[in-house]
Amino acid sequence: MRKFLIPLLVIAVSIVVAIGCKKSGSSSSDEEPVTTPLTQEERAMVAAAGFDAGWSEKTADGNYLIEGDILLTKAQLQSMAGAAPSHEYVIGNEEHYRTTNVVNTGGGVRTITVSLSSGFPAHYSAGLDLALAHYNTLNLNIRFQRVSSGGEIHISGANLGRSFGGGCILGQSAGFPTGGNPAPGFTLSTNKCATNYLSTAAKADEVMAHEIGHAIGFRHTDYMNRISCGQNSNEGAAGVGAVHITGTITTVTSGNYNSWMMACVNGSNSFSAEDNLALQTVY
Repeated sequence: MRKFLIPLLVIAVSIVVAIGCKKSGSSSSDEEPVTTPLTQEERAMVAAAGFDAGWSEKTADGNYLIEGDILLTKAQLQSMAGAAPSHEYVIGNEEHYRTTNVVNTGGGVRTITVSLSSGFPAHYSAGLDLALAHYNTLNLNIRFQRVSSGGEIHISGANLGRSFGGGCILGQSAGFPTGGNPAPGFTLSTNKCATNYLSTAAKADEVMAHEIGHAIGFRHTDYMNRISCGQNSNEGAAGVGAVHITGTITTVTSGNYNSWMMACVNGSNSFSAEDNLALQTVY
């Protein structure tokens, strides 16, 4: 989730997660690796894929962190270049979005397995149970079942460091659905700045529920302006699309708006009525 960058720490969640606590004068070893700005050529590649190059960074392993918490390879970005999704009804002027690719349920109810790597504190396990319960209580056409290993969505841990802007990265999604299947999972940061935030089951739930949202095809609620991160930047339609979800509100103007898919964390692990509507409309 998000968030990718945390408020006051970069998120998501971003996300997707962007919040931003500044680095001190010296950085400890647990703050590595740090992402780096893109070259002009790389910015052009990201822009060609339809994302905002201004909110993209390169990670130490040579991949690209998009929107603060979506990790894509160079090949994935290149495959999106110039793509024009066939079902892009509304782009960039509404709130609550999904990608053009969602999970195929085969016309019935599909069960998606989820696993958590060993080594996480016990409250992460409790947080995952809470996150899955948020989805399963809505009686959607997708159900989540926790398994000990080998889940279709697998959650691993790694030191994700900080962004070049100094924000703490909480997690990174492996992308969006492809071929009717969810993205294969996401990574939660083991960096000290991230674990300081992810200190309770509720906070772990908040971030994991957000990243699961990306895995099944949801983009950031504040896709159009990233208001939760204190910004005013459209993330871009990209090759995966940004389809407005019918019936959801179109006036998100506050960074305090509660949604599980806001680009930056707000400390809440609840789903809003609009979130429930978005999920029930798509699934």
